[in-house]
Amino acid sequence: MEHDLEAQLRQRIAELEKENAYLKEFNELLQAQRKEYLDIICGPVKEENLLTEEQMVEMMKTRVPADEVLRDLDEILQQSGK
Repeated sequence: MEHDLEAQLRQRIAELEKENAYLKEFNELLQAQRKEYLDIICGPVKEENLLTEEQMVEMMKTRVPADEVLRDLDEILQQSGK
């Protein structure tokens, strides 16, 4: 009887160790993705995404009221759950 219990416990320990290894690997993947996304969001703008001088001039021709910009930012923040 005691031998049976010991075998069951060893089996359960093996199962938990396997699950723990999986969760560690999954956590490492999540951490890598989080770092990648943070770099995309907060990192420097890639050169191919920069506006040309002509595009900037066109944007500066159109005035947008500050309250409209702030309202848009507020909507974005609310949608992202912050």
